[in-house]
Amino acid sequence: MKISKQAFLAAWKNQRLVRGALKAAHVRQDYTNYEDLLQEGICVYAQMLDQKGELSQEEVDRRSFRKIIWHTLDQLRKEQRTAERQADFEQAQNLGMMNNWDNYLILEKEVMQMSELERLLFFHNLIAGEPISALAQEACVTRVQLQRVKRQLLMHLRQVLDAQITNL
Repeated sequence: MKISKQAFLAAWKNQRLVRGALKAAHVRQDYTNYEDLLQEGICVYAQMLDQKGELSQEEVDRRSFRKIIWHTLDQLRKEQRTAERQADFEQAQNLGMMNNWDNYLILEKEVMQMSELERLLFFHNLIAGEPISALAQEACVTRVQLQRVKRQLLMHLRQVLDAQITNL
């Protein structure tokens, strides 16, 4: 709905009504979104001034006060629902992280049992992303041999992690 310039200016001049409605809704001035709620309250008040029709100024102010309170409470409920959804999402992520920590512990045990060549592949190729050809020169083995060791290592790690998942 459009708001006339006169109604907005009148609402702006009577911020006291809007601030009183926010106070009645238990919104403190140090609340992070207080200014946003104040601006929305002023817009709601201006809409009421445009719609007043045959009502007296006192009646418009009384109805506006109530409408601003309800509008503010609705906004606060929306923010609360959003925060709860975010908290649920973060909790689900943390649950996933716990499973990841279990996987990290399993991988840590497996790294201790790896040969020197497998450790080189694991840390430099799989983790750091270095190319196999550079690692082959560093380890003095052929690239084909290194790819074979990598394939076997990945199959072994997949089996170990799959076994862990079935144990859960």
